[in-house]
Amino acid sequence: MGLGGHLTWTAVASAIKKEKGVNCLPLENGRLCDYSTIFINNPDFTLDSDDNSYRLDLSQPSCNYLVDYGEREKFKTEKHIITNICENLNIKNFELKCHIYLTDHEASKSLSVVSKLPKKYIVIEPGSKLSWTQSRAYPFYKWQKIVNSLNDYNFVQIGAPNFEKLDNVIYLNGQLSFRESSEVIKNSELFMSTEGGLGHLSNAVNKQSLLIYTSYQNPSMTAYPTTKVIDIALYRDKILGYKRHHLYKEEAEKHDESEIINAILELV
Repeated sequence: MGLGGHLTWTAVASAIKKEKGVNCLPLENGRLCDYSTIFINNPDFTLDSDDNSYRLDLSQPSCNYLVDYGEREKFKTEKHIITNICENLNIKNFELKCHIYLTDHEASKSLSVVSKLPKKYIVIEPGSKLSWTQSRAYPFYKWQKIVNSLNDYNFVQIGAPNFEKLDNVIYLNGQLSFRESSEVIKNSELFMSTEGGLGHLSNAVNKQSLLIYTSYQNPSMTAYPTTKVIDIALYRDKILGYKRHHLYKEEAEKHDESEIINAILELV
C-alpha cells in the first residue's frame, strides 16, 4: 500500500478515536506499520504495541476494495475507499477526510519554501506513478498546453525528483518530501493532477483539487467533497481495472484539455 492508501486510513482512525476513545495501532501484512511516514505525529495513532489500543489491520481482506489478479484488478465496490472500510469495521460516524500532521521541523522547512512562492499559485503534478499501473498517465504535452493557456497564473510543479520540468512553472520536484508538500498544496489556490496519492494529501489539508480519472476506476472510489472530477474515460466497460492497456493512451489523446482549462477558470 502506498502513501495515498495509508492516508485513507487516517480518516478511519479519526472516526475510531471519536467513537471508541482509543488510538489505533496500525498493522499491515502481519507487522507493525511503523515504516509509513503518514502516521508520524498523528494523535489518532500509536506505535506502542503494548498500549491499550485498537488494532487496525490495514491489510485485512474484508476492507480491501479490490482483488489483484496481476494484470487486472477486480473492484469489489464502487463506494469510496473510506466508506468501504468503515462499513466493514462497523464504524458509523466517519467523514471522507484524510489527516496529516507535520512535525515542527517539517512545518518550518516547508513554510520556508512557501514564503518564497508567489502569493497566489496553482500546484500541478504532471507526473504519475507508473510502477504500479500505467493507467493514470495524462500526456505531458497537454499539461504544458494547459499551463501555456493560463499564462496569467502562477504554477508550482511538485512530484517525484528529476521528473521532467514543465516550461513556465516554479519547479519544486525533489525539494520536499510527500508530507512536506502538503504545506505547498495548503497555501495554493488549487491542486491539479491525475488521481493518486497527492489527491488524498490535498484533501488532508482541505484544498480543492482537480483530478483526472481514466477508465481504470470509477471516480466515486477516491473522489472527495473537495475534488473536482475530470472523467476522461471512454472505455471503462472494457478496461476497468487493467493496469496496462493501449486504450488508456488512446482516451487520453482524444481528451480535449480545454475541459481542464475551463474547470480551472471556474475554480480559481
